[in-house]
Amino acid sequence: MNIILAIFSFILGAILASFGGVIIARVPYGESIVKPQSHCSNCNNNLKWYDNIPILSFIILRGKCRYCKSKIGYFYFIIEILGGLIFLLVFLQFKISYNTIIGFFISFILLIMAGLDYKTHYVYDLSLISLFLVSAASYIIPQIINLEFNPDGLIGLAVGFLGFLLIRIIAKLITKEEALGLGDVYLMGTAGLLLGWQNLLLSVLFGSVIGAIIEVTLIIIKKKNRESEIAFVPYLALGIFLAYLYGNTIIDWYLRMVL
Repeated sequence: MNIILAIFSFILGAILASFGGVIIARVPYGESIVKPQSHCSNCNNNLKWYDNIPILSFIILRGKCRYCKSKIGYFYFIIEILGGLIFLLVFLQFKISYNTIIGFFISFILLIMAGLDYKTHYVYDLSLISLFLVSAASYIIPQIINLEFNPDGLIGLAVGFLGFLLIRIIAKLITKEEALGLGDVYLMGTAGLLLGWQNLLLSVLFGSVIGAIIEVTLIIIKKKNRESEIAFVPYLALGIFLAYLYGNTIIDWYLRMVL
């Protein structure tokens, strides 16, 4: 049963990520995510349903349009694989539970936010509002059910928002430029509500280390230079995702090691 549900989770993630790819491709240009139907950006031929099967269609068509043979970018293929993998990881961590549903929503929103920021270096209000509403539900509903108050999320909200706002102000004073956007500040405030302050700090650690490794590597192999603008949200989103799934386990392991 779990194997079937795991496969279903991967397929569901890939399908939703495919739709997420449409959002990422169209929203920055003010286009509808419903019309027109999917089409080749080179020859404008409408794509058949069998050309839109997540992951498989790209492999079968060898990354080329069926009609004009122009190359299809790897970006959306990667998005679909990531969507499948993150949904699979959520299911493997939480199995059949309330946290799995919340995890699917959180993962989908973070994936879209990361993709949009990677493409445009901009965090869209609707994605932030969506993430906040899901995070608020994740924080409030268990407390109502269990009839208990847990201040962790509110502390995390304050730490995430005020901490990153302070970083933004200091960075601007030092560099005389907008080194950190307000979208990043709102994102981490929301992440604090979702994760609590301890897991929030862990998410920042994850995102910072992974981001530093990737960005330095890109500079070394000359894919970027030191002046290149950095999209922070993909790294922050990855840190939030990892902390949401494994934060409590990692913190418990660390405390057992030091105490």
